Amino acid sequence: MCFLDIKICDRFREVINKTDIFIYDEDYSHNYNLICAIMDRVENSVEYLNKNSETPKNEQSLLLFVMYSCMLLDAIKQLFKVLCIESIYSDEKNSDSYKYFKTICMGKPLKISEENCPTDDKFFEYFRSLSMAHPLETSRPRFLEKKEIQYSPWVIVNSAITKIRGVSDGVGIRIYSNKSEEIQDLLFPFNILKEYINSRYVLMKKATEKVNQIIYNKQETWKKEKVIKDMSPIETLNHVIELLDGRYEDEENSKFLVETAIDYLTCNLTEPDNKHAVSEYKKAILASIPNIIQAIDTLDYEHLSSSLRDVIHVRPNKMHNSGHYELEKIFNYLNDDESSSNYSWGILQVKKFMMGFASKWVSINTITMSVNEIKLLIDVACYLEDKEQKTKS
Repeated sequence: MCFLDIKICDRFREVINKTDIFIYDEDYSHNYNLICAIMDRVENSVEYLNKNSETPKNEQSLLLFVMYSCMLLDAIKQLFKVLCIESIYSDEKNSDSYKYFKTICMGKPLKISEENCPTDDKFFEYFRSLSMAHPLETSRPRFLEKKEIQYSPWVIVNSAITKIRGVSDGVGIRIYSNKSEEIQDLLFPFNILKEYINSRYVLMKKATEKVNQIIYNKQETWKKEKVIKDMSPIETLNHVIELLDGRYEDEENSKFLVETAIDYLTCNLTEPDNKHAVSEYKKAILASIPNIIQAIDTLDYEHLSSSLRDVIHVRPNKMHNSGHYELEKIFNYLNDDESSSNYSWGILQVKKFMMGFASKWVSINTITMSVNEIKLLIDVACYLEDKEQKTKS
């Protein structure tokens, strides 16, 4: 059974990925790459630790477990620093800061007095330093004797020796000291180490809460930014784009759909025969603007997109066999340079699509018309064909 819940990391990744605030907002974007690196480090470390959670039976296994634990805990600490969160364990007066290793520190061989007992975090740093040989010794811990330097030749894994000493799932470290000729072994249950690591890992929930709070605060600010009333339809849609940009928002291509609506509403027609069909289509776009305004004011970007998708790029249920292919190439390839083979292929698909059902609704001259006008007329034909099919069904 996994002792570290991977869902804790997954939930944090989900809240980071559900918004572009941390990519584009100047208050947070400078830390985005660091946050991504932290998420990957945490995920990799949790995966390794869960797969190797049995009491180590050799030195390599214990050293790797300590190394990945260190990576995990340092990542959580860095995440708290980035998000300006204070850990409950940073308070040395908090009894929870001494929950796991206090008894071990006060027992043999360290025999540290209660008033000088290190916090769990300080003890883990000490154990990590010696087990990794730091690279050869450690003298930094304040709870050691004055000017004491400790060395360690190896870590101790679960064995008959640890069991004889009353620690059935014991791990530890052999200690040499410049203050003593006695060789000492520091032993403690491996399960306590795991419980300590998990206690620091679950702090990531606080980071998820903080990110959600940041998103909520931003959204509350955005809700105060209403679409300006009494503007022309084009001015209104341009203001919508400004608001979407300021919110780093492009849910389901919402910005692209609004930009397309502006292009279509401002497109000049070169063929008078298309005037009636295009007029009906533009009325449908204009009729969607109140829904767009409501969606922006309520931050419902899915509703914004769906309101425009009911008009922009509508696709009839029944089309000729190659219809979807032709539409794909028309809307993708006509964005290329006119001298390219892709552009020529896109123009060919326009002619083929006209032979399907489009000629029933519009007239297209691929030589004289702009790309924007061609795309508008293709969408007009699809919209009117879809409307007719639904009326007949």
